[in-house]
Amino acid sequence: MTTAAIPSAAVLSAAARLIPTPFYCYDAGAIRARYAALKAALPRGWNLFYAAKANPNIAILRLYRVAGAVAECASAGEMLACYQAGFKPENMVLSGPVKMERELTLVKRHGVRMIHAETVEELAALEKLGRRVNVALRINIDLHMAPKKAGRVMIGGKDKFGFSPAEAARLLAERGMFRNVVFCGFHMYMGTQIKTPSAWISGARAFMRYAAATSRAHGFWPIYINFGGGLGIPYKAGDKEFDLTKFAAGLKRLSSEAARDEHLSQATFQIEPGRWLMGPCGAYVMTVQAVKQMRGARFAITDGGIHHALFPFRISREFPAALVKGKKGKPAPQILGGPLCTTLDQSDLPVLLPPLRWKDVIAIHNSGAYGYGTGMHYFLSHPLPAEILKDGGHYFLIREASPSAHLFQHQVHSRLEK
Repeated sequence: MTTAAIPSAAVLSAAARLIPTPFYCYDAGAIRARYAALKAALPRGWNLFYAAKANPNIAILRLYRVAGAVAECASAGEMLACYQAGFKPENMVLSGPVKMERELTLVKRHGVRMIHAETVEELAALEKLGRRVNVALRINIDLHMAPKKAGRVMIGGKDKFGFSPAEAARLLAERGMFRNVVFCGFHMYMGTQIKTPSAWISGARAFMRYAAATSRAHGFWPIYINFGGGLGIPYKAGDKEFDLTKFAAGLKRLSSEAARDEHLSQATFQIEPGRWLMGPCGAYVMTVQAVKQMRGARFAITDGGIHHALFPFRISREFPAALVKGKKGKPAPQILGGPLCTTLDQSDLPVLLPPLRWKDVIAIHNSGAYGYGTGMHYFLSHPLPAEILKDGGHYFLIREASPSAHLFQHQVHSRLEK
C-alpha cells in the first residue's frame, strides 16, 4: 500500500479553492482503506486499536469507531473526545504515565475496557475507586533496538514509562491483596517509527516470551497482551513502505508460538498504531507569500509554519513536500520558512520542489498524524488553521480556523484570595 500523495494534488487544490490556507486536509477513503488493510493483516485473536493521540479530531475518531476500532486514549481530554465520537467505554482503553483525578473521575463514572498501569501510586488510586477495573501492567523490559530501525526507542533504557520487570514480578506475586484491581495482562511500547516488520516482530517476540515466563513464575494466566504501536511510515527520500505482507507473516508466527505455551493460551493480542493508520491520510497546505535569495540559498516564505506543523519542521527534518498549485518545473532545493519571527520556523534541510513563486500552494504530506495536535498554537499569537475532511465527493469543515479568539479565551484577571 503506497502512501504517496494522499490526499492527491487535485483534492488539495479543490480544498484550497473552498477555504483559505493554511489548513489540514484529510482523506476519509484513505483512512478506511488503511484501517481495513492492517486489520486484514492481523491473525485471528488479534485486535486493532487506534491511538487517539495521533489525531483526536472528533470527525476522525468517528471514522475509526464506525470501522470497528477500539480507541487507545492517553488523557481525560482524549476520552472526552472519544465519547463525543460515539465510543462506548468498553471500546476504550486508557494509557499514560500518570492517571490524575481527571482520568480517574471518568473511569469511576463510566468505566473503561482496560487501563495500562505504570506506577504503584496509580494502582493504589484505582483500588480506591470503589469499582472493579481491568489492568494491564506496562512493562519496560530490557529490549534494545538499533536507532536506525526506530525513530525513538522507548523501552530498555531510562525512559519514564512502565514498571521494571522486577517491580512487575512483585506486583504479580502480591496481586491477591487487591480487591478492585483485576490484573489482566501486560502492555508495552517499543518506540516510534519502527521501519521494518522484522524489527517490530523481534521486539514483540521478546515481550511475548517475557510475558510467558513471568506468568509461569507466578501462576498467572494473562487474557490481554498489548504490543503497542510504532509502525513507521516513509518521510525521507529512499524510505521504504512498511511491508504489510511480511508483517502479517511475522504475526502469524508469533501466534503459533503463543499457541504452544499454556500460559498464553487464554490471551488475546492487541496492537495500537496511530501514525501508520492516520499519517499518510492527511496533508498540511500553505501558500507562498514571498520568495527571496539569501547567501546562495532560495527561500520560500509561507503562511504556515511550526505553530501548526511542528513535527515536519523541527523533528522529522526531512518530509515529503509537493506543489499543489503553481507552475511546474525542474525541482530545485529551497528552504521553506513560515511567518514566525524565529529561526526555528524554517526547514532544517532544503526541500526539492519546482522553483516556487508568490501565491503557489504547497503541501506537506504524511501530516495526518501528529500534525494539528502538536502545533505551538499560542507561539507568537498567530491564527489557528482549519481542518477539512474529504469524504467521497464532498468536503467537510471539521474544525474552524481561529484568527484570534483562542488567544484570549482563558485569560482572566481574577483575585485568588477569599
